[in-house]
Amino acid sequence: MFKKISFALALAMTLSACNQRYNQAMKSSDKEEIFEIATELYEQGKYDLALELYGRISTSFVGTEKAADIAYNTAYANFNEKDYPMAGHLFKNFSVTYPLDNRAEEALFLSAYSYYKGSPKYNLDKTSTYSAIDALQNFINAYPNSEHVAEANGYIDELRMKLEKKAFEIAKVYFNTMKYKAAGVAFDNMADDFPDSKYREEAMIYSLRSKYELAANYSRIDVKELRLQEAQTQYRLFTKLYPQSIYKAEADKIQANLTKEIEQYNNRKKEVDLEKEAQKAKDKQIQNSLDNQQVN
Repeated sequence: MFKKISFALALAMTLSACNQRYNQAMKSSDKEEIFEIATELYEQGKYDLALELYGRISTSFVGTEKAADIAYNTAYANFNEKDYPMAGHLFKNFSVTYPLDNRAEEALFLSAYSYYKGSPKYNLDKTSTYSAIDALQNFINAYPNSEHVAEANGYIDELRMKLEKKAFEIAKVYFNTMKYKAAGVAFDNMADDFPDSKYREEAMIYSLRSKYELAANYSRIDVKELRLQEAQTQYRLFTKLYPQSIYKAEADKIQANLTKEIEQYNNRKKEVDLEKEAQKAKDKQIQNSLDNQQVN
């Protein structure tokens, strides 16, 4: 109990001291004093207070050596406050503004890492995920020998997996809502965009399912033949890439059904063609009869 009281008392005294120093700086017009107190608070982890003080004096130190310290600490304070978009922006600005500073490489990495930290879950907007991948790749290109390269590549792989999962889940939504044309396109795009994805095999069998459903049950006669051919092409591609797939039996069954569908289509097409020929002959006979009547 005594230890808890002592800790609470010490914490209260520390907070009081921080607030006193902060109030002192807020009342001061001496930029050097404000810089000193802001840096003290920053080093003590009082990032919100430090940010406010740095904001007061940032323009006053432009062109001086302390300008870089203010810029770097401001970026780091935003990062520690979990304002990752702002931190990413400020770290990048630091690396561009102070390219010869010995912290420039670290700043560019932290910029990319901030965007990585700000990337949302896979089922949310993917724009920031692409931005994070671009930032990490830009860091690798700028500092190919950096000790952070392996770490950056790991983050890129993680973000790409997030994009893979999002693309796969969106395609599944199309399939589950029977939007088979959109589903087929989405699964094909996902398989092409992420050829090494762990979801690729499943995406390709989903594509086959989608194309079969579209061709067999949702196609007009004038597009049915083409869609049946597209489904067969998907079957051949799937079995070529995954001959031992756990979905092989299902794929073979779909192919058997496609063969029946094609046979039925061809028979129907012959019937339609014969009906057209018969109608043409009938129309010709009628026209000939009319012509003869006009002559007589």
